Amino acid sequence: MTFVVRQIAAIETQPVRHAVLWPHKPTVASCVIPGDDAPSTLHFGAFAPSGSLVGVCSVFDERSGRFPNALPLSDRVVRLRVMGTLPSVRGKGAGEALIQTVLDAALKRGAAWVWCDAREVAFGFYLRLGFSFHSEVYDVPEIGTHRMMARRVET
Repeated sequence: MTFVVRQIAAIETQPVRHAVLWPHKPTVASCVIPGDDAPSTLHFGAFAPSGSLVGVCSVFDERSGRFPNALPLSDRVVRLRVMGTLPSVRGKGAGEALIQTVLDAALKRGAAWVWCDAREVAFGFYLRLGFSFHSEVYDVPEIGTHRMMARRVET
């Protein structure tokens, strides 16, 4: 299956965020995070051949506050957040298409690294795409086990 990834508005990410990442939140509109509307933040959507939005992610100019020494201080980094795909398309390439778009966007910004707080269920996905672990496990309340993962952006 071929997916088209394009930049979308922050508000367009909310239904997938709610369905996939934060079903415990009371409403779709509550799936906002600080920085969503910052001029430097990018939001991407993966669209199925039918035109329906099946995956989302956001990219923030943000160094890791949780692990400040995990990545070289001289390197510019971007943070991948709220990455998720609908269950109906998992394993079909939507997530990989989103990550490739994020890596391309990071390269255009001059970033040397992309990092994320990865959920335990996604460790294998990120490892297959060249990310590596940069922390021990930690718990995010209401969500579960995570580890910081990062990938060097290649030219």
